[in-house]
Amino acid sequence: MAGAWSSPALAPAPVVATGLAGLPPSSWGGWAPMAFAIARASPSRRGVGRAPRLRVAAEIMDPPSLGAQAGGSSSSRSASTRWEDEADSEPRFFQQFVAFLGSFVGSLLAARRPKSGKGQSNIVQQLGEMPLDMVTQSPLFSLGPVPRCTDASDLRRSGRHFTIITTAALPWLTGTAVNPLLRALTLAKGGRPVVLLLPWLEKEDQMSLFPNKQFFEDPSEQEEAINKWCRERAKIDPSRVQLQLRWYRAKYVKSVGSIFPRGDCSKELGEGDPKDVLILEEPEHLCWYHYGQRWPVLFNHVIGIVHTNYQEYLTQHKGGSFAGELVPESIKEASVYAASTLVCSAYCDVNIKLSDTIMPLPNEVTCNVHGVRDEFLRIGDRCGRRWMKRPSAVNAYYLGKCIFEKGWGELLDLLDAAGEGLDGVVIDGYGSGANEGEVRARAARLNSLKLARLHMHPGVDHADERLRKYSVLVNASTTDVLCTVTVEALAMGRRCVLARHPSNRFFQEHFADRCYFFDAGDVRGFVLAVREALAAGPPQPLPPEQRHALTWEAACERLFDSAEVRVLSGRAQRPSQVGASQMAYALHNRTAENTIIADLVKEATLGEKTPWDEYMNEWRRTQLAKMRETAEVFNPMQLKKHEEYLRERIMEFTTGALKLLPTGADDRRESARDGRSV
Repeated sequence: MAGAWSSPALAPAPVVATGLAGLPPSSWGGWAPMAFAIARASPSRRGVGRAPRLRVAAEIMDPPSLGAQAGGSSSSRSASTRWEDEADSEPRFFQQFVAFLGSFVGSLLAARRPKSGKGQSNIVQQLGEMPLDMVTQSPLFSLGPVPRCTDASDLRRSGRHFTIITTAALPWLTGTAVNPLLRALTLAKGGRPVVLLLPWLEKEDQMSLFPNKQFFEDPSEQEEAINKWCRERAKIDPSRVQLQLRWYRAKYVKSVGSIFPRGDCSKELGEGDPKDVLILEEPEHLCWYHYGQRWPVLFNHVIGIVHTNYQEYLTQHKGGSFAGELVPESIKEASVYAASTLVCSAYCDVNIKLSDTIMPLPNEVTCNVHGVRDEFLRIGDRCGRRWMKRPSAVNAYYLGKCIFEKGWGELLDLLDAAGEGLDGVVIDGYGSGANEGEVRARAARLNSLKLARLHMHPGVDHADERLRKYSVLVNASTTDVLCTVTVEALAMGRRCVLARHPSNRFFQEHFADRCYFFDAGDVRGFVLAVREALAAGPPQPLPPEQRHALTWEAACERLFDSAEVRVLSGRAQRPSQVGASQMAYALHNRTAENTIIADLVKEATLGEKTPWDEYMNEWRRTQLAKMRETAEVFNPMQLKKHEEYLRERIMEFTTGALKLLPTGADDRRESARDGRSV
């Protein structure tokens, strides 16, 4: 059976489920095909609020060998025996190989049909694409009307309870701290109970992350600071809505610039907390080292929202405990891709990507499920009136964490290359961060040329009164997944200069009248975009449709649409129940059974110390004792030689392993030399 279907309301976005070509469902027998359609956001020029497209994620469970079908028709013998995903879901460095393999398999499985009309037809399915009659270019079968989503994935039903786990918390003003909090507040404000699980850091980590070396003695102090921010900035009092905060122990890894859980986050949830809908903000990040309970077993529906392109981020990483330049980029890219797809398949029913800059993931949906707080929209509503009272000689600015990867390097390169093309243009830059000194130094050299100039200022909140005078945001970044600063600038009625890039596709589709695009690296295009944006005049309030699209209420509606799962066939009711997902969990969780491997991975990435002395003592207590018992049949000389050989091999292994450890392991190296670890 092969098929394709689409909903009239969602046309022209067909969804394909492919199985046994030429066989009706009643004859599938032991094949037990299972297919899931998952909402997939699609850019639409007809309206911002349009429902997302649908996509099939599917799998064959326990297929028998093809030889069992040898007596069937040529169509049945040539059927595709796997459910494949779309071609663009493969990692870049596998594309050529998979394309070759798909073509080869397709040629083997192509079925010749009787002659009709001007020529013959081939039934071809290649790499999960829609099976088409190669002459008429039309789908082969129809599966009928679109089934409704499962009850577990219907987030609009009354009585749903939401648990959100994220990887950052205020006062660290980063996207994974602010956006999950605003999502939780909006859901709770709408009458849906929410538990928000946040990372609790040790004092040293807090001081390195929070502004002005701020720190809290216990979670209740930090919780009060978060509640104050909610009341003052989000204009929502957490005590008046059904929102509870929980905390899990975490560690900030400076070399990666990210926070990781120290243990099983699920143990920090209250016994009385309903386990209904779980939203994992950065699921790959939260689950790389998660060896606790499986989230789909604990919760009815698990959604992962992917904020960061870690595959690109870590391949650009040049140092720290990730071995930096010692590890080839292709190895790092492959490792991050494999680990991320493994845990996203093992622990999530649906994975929502904010844009297509993120690597392909299992059961993925691409949709912007973020909004902006009402404060920015209110500023935009008043921008026309306020502009007349605040004339300024500098109308362009950029704001962001002051590291080169956040667009500062690209902006400086373009301004430097623009030369006389932007003579007299002044851009104010606001940002604090690790590369602030270097950025300021490059800006000073640029300003000395007296052409385009970049004046640097410390980082401030985007809604700060000092930023109300600008009309144009110049954001040259191509490293963001979805730039929050751009969303906020649009909400305030400003015009934006942006690179033509997948991370900016949402703005290109829905705010083309407010944005001025240039091809990444195109200096001439950048100069024209800046000049046109500055000449377009003062900020203007957004029309109602565009304004609503940026609210958190609209973002939650997009989240509800994106999280839906529709069962096309088979017994399973959610993607996490199919064999591939269960196998991914077994494979990932198996690492935890080998504690040494798990600890070595953590030491190589998180910098945690591997307890070699404990492992050697345990090995000596158990395995060596057994070996002594077995060796009792040997004479004393043989036993002594055996122990000496074993001791030498253990010392050799330990010394070699300790050479791979980061600095600070001198005591263990000394212990290995004098043999105490053995």
